Amino acid sequence: MSLFDWGIFGPNEFVGMDNYRSLVGDDRFWRAMRATFSFALIYVPLIVCVSLLIAVLLHRKLPGIEIFRTAFVLPIVINVAVAAIAIQWTIDPEIGILNRILTSIGLPGQAWLSQPGWALFAISLVTMWINSGFMIVIFLTGLENIPDELYEAARLDGSTSLQDLLYITVPLLKPITLLVTVLSLIHAFQVFGEVLIMTEGGPYGSTTVLTLLLYEEGFKKFALGRAAAIGTVITLIIAALSFIQFRVFREQ
Repeated sequence: MSLFDWGIFGPNEFVGMDNYRSLVGDDRFWRAMRATFSFALIYVPLIVCVSLLIAVLLHRKLPGIEIFRTAFVLPIVINVAVAAIAIQWTIDPEIGILNRILTSIGLPGQAWLSQPGWALFAISLVTMWINSGFMIVIFLTGLENIPDELYEAARLDGSTSLQDLLYITVPLLKPITLLVTVLSLIHAFQVFGEVLIMTEGGPYGSTTVLTLLLYEEGFKKFALGRAAAIGTVITLIIAALSFIQFRVFREQ
């Protein structure tokens, strides 16, 4: 499809690489590319670190820990639209509880979704909240496979909890961390619903990611050939980054 001038009623003519050439000369495409990579740089490290730390805490054998595990895994079943709207209300500059808390402690409230930097960060938090439950389950599965004898031996040598995390847990979870990183990277390049509901690409196009640009080209302008070209570019980027990650971890 990306090699055709494809309208709403089907293909008109074969255009070869023209759709890709038009993307290269389109400033909106490059702004969307920058927004997507910026989102990935915020979202991927955030969800990997937060999910790992929560999984380590939930792995402790404490009374009632099953209740906390259920609470953290629960966001898996929350719809993207519901989560995005709930966070919108929470950070609303007029009625949101977050600005009220900031004001109560003497800090100025923020128009979170009206400022380019904060808007992308807010979308990252919502996406992390929705997907972290699944990543926590993956990390918990990996933690179950680490023998308790390793921690007991380390404790006999005077190891602290932080040293256990850095020198036992993190190295032995490297394959699991790779899996979580790759899955999170794929999520980052597929993010769409959160952006559409929370900002619609604004302010000033700062949150127009590649998937939103694909949506605008395909379903607003009905330029399905260009939309397919954007989809192909997204797929190639995900494949290339995943290949690089697997090679780096394999060499280590």
